[in-house]
Amino acid sequence: MSQIAGPSASVAVETELAAELLQKISPEEVEAGTGAQEVEQKWGRVLICGGTTWGTNGKKERPADTSTDLLFPHILRSICHIKVVKIITGPAANYAIALDIHGIAILFGRLPSSHFAPGNGYISEQIPRKLSPRTLGMGREVKWISGAAARSHMMLLASDGSVWGCGNNVFGQLGLPVTPEVPKWTRITGPWSKQPDVKIVQVTAGHSFSLFLTSTGQIYAAGSSECGQVGSGKTGERLLKGGKIGFDVESPARLVSGLSGKKIVQIASGNQHSLALDDEGYVYAWGFAGYSRLGLQDQKDRMVPTVVPSFTGKNELSRGASVVCGPTNSVVIDRQGVYYMAGKWKNTGDGSHGAPYTSFKPIHDIMGCKVIKASSGGCTHFLTTPDPDGGTMTVGFGQGCLYGELGLGAEVGKSSTKPTKLEGLIGIDVIDIAAGAFCTLFLAHPNAALTEISRWPVHVRTPDICIVCKIKTGDPLECERCDMPYHLGCLNPPLSELPEGEWFCPKCQEDMERNPADDVALLEAANVLAAAAMNRRVQAEASKAKAKAAAPKAKRSTATRMRTASASASAKGSNSPKSAKGSPGGKRKAEEQGGRPKSRLQHEMGEDEMEDDDDYGDLYE
Repeated sequence: MSQIAGPSASVAVETELAAELLQKISPEEVEAGTGAQEVEQKWGRVLICGGTTWGTNGKKERPADTSTDLLFPHILRSICHIKVVKIITGPAANYAIALDIHGIAILFGRLPSSHFAPGNGYISEQIPRKLSPRTLGMGREVKWISGAAARSHMMLLASDGSVWGCGNNVFGQLGLPVTPEVPKWTRITGPWSKQPDVKIVQVTAGHSFSLFLTSTGQIYAAGSSECGQVGSGKTGERLLKGGKIGFDVESPARLVSGLSGKKIVQIASGNQHSLALDDEGYVYAWGFAGYSRLGLQDQKDRMVPTVVPSFTGKNELSRGASVVCGPTNSVVIDRQGVYYMAGKWKNTGDGSHGAPYTSFKPIHDIMGCKVIKASSGGCTHFLTTPDPDGGTMTVGFGQGCLYGELGLGAEVGKSSTKPTKLEGLIGIDVIDIAAGAFCTLFLAHPNAALTEISRWPVHVRTPDICIVCKIKTGDPLECERCDMPYHLGCLNPPLSELPEGEWFCPKCQEDMERNPADDVALLEAANVLAAAAMNRRVQAEASKAKAKAAAPKAKRSTATRMRTASASASAKGSNSPKSAKGSPGGKRKAEEQGGRPKSRLQHEMGEDEMEDDDDYGDLYE
């Protein structure tokens, strides 16, 4: 791998951009944390790589013939016409959420609530569901602006400051009364609800807890106190019947201790730990300290937020600018754009379970990069940095990646211990990254290079004649989303030459410009149709599997074997940025829990919640 050299991009450039943005917002709005909705948000198209066989991602026995792993980023065809402003997933999440410019949430994957995906337990990325705030009784002006994705529960944050959640709630981690599951979206209230001028501005979620950041810079936490995740100062550990161990549960959410007088501006959560950043650049860590993921030079759990010495220097540029958490690691980007890591972030060598980073250290290969965005997934780590040509370079690294979630392509391999430039994203303006447990989402602003990226699914069934004149002549223009063919002259108005960049057919263009919030009934009808289509697919797959199991196993002829080998070689060779489909995935290697007995979590979660933990639960440390 050629060494990644990041240009010394000027801090002044970002300062000017920030000043330009602030000029459009009144001082009152800045103080209140509002006004951002009045400024047009930068939007992009969603790209995806990694495991998209949601029902078997992370399973020990994963059928290779049903795998649809994407070894390099593909544009997600089903929503490639939608202007997306935010992408959400998490290091333990086998699902994803995209928010569009209208504030609609688009959901797909193995969602935590059984209510959304009856039958096979997941929603295909090809037939995603949409959720409008109006569906839950909010006003037309309210939008979804952010959210959080844990393994078994999820939350959405609305522009009016309200928080909604669903999924597992056995620890009260949603901030709602303890119950095995909250099946439908339910509003979450807390002490902040009694203060009309206080709003929630950010939410994060771990394996058994959630954090809520207010506009006044305070953090509230709900869930299990087992490892100090809720920052209450104690675990409440006690012996229960049958020799089981119990811990305090905080629900509704309570104020996190130890941050009096501090104004927190950002929070991040891993599976069992959290980081917080205040307005002076100081970083705080608390929760489970296995593998030294807190960066405090030991493996002692912290019951309350503890300042991280690495970012307390007198030089303000050496303090924190943003924080990120992975499952067993923490990341801090300082005010100079330098990337620092603590904890376990790979399987061998320095930074592995045997030699974790006990304090925050820079990664040698990217010390020269000025980091813009960063994200950590189940075993992946990503960042974006300015490239010498004035564009954006996307870099990724990680070990144990089995589904293509690193996005390096078949030629490079699925894993890389060293930071590696994603060749498939050269020239692509990536504005955000969200790394999940088995897949990764990228948000890319449209440009000429983006039109060359493969779509997923690669092929869709379409007619070979112009759908207007029904005549098969010439080379018709195909829609970026549906691939429907049109003659240039058959369009209204007709085109004299091929358009540059993206082009969508009239139907997809109309769908792109329509605000789903204007007609909730239509949105819900679309969800019903999507659910019906998904059920038909499930039934077809079940029938196919049943027929295959019942069919006698015949000996293949030489010709059949040759065709199979040829098809296999073709599929393998297609795993390049200009190709077709991904290769079969495999079993993700389970990780240890950093010395923490699994029984602690199993005792509280119960048999139902831990039912499939043998498949991929060990990943969620």
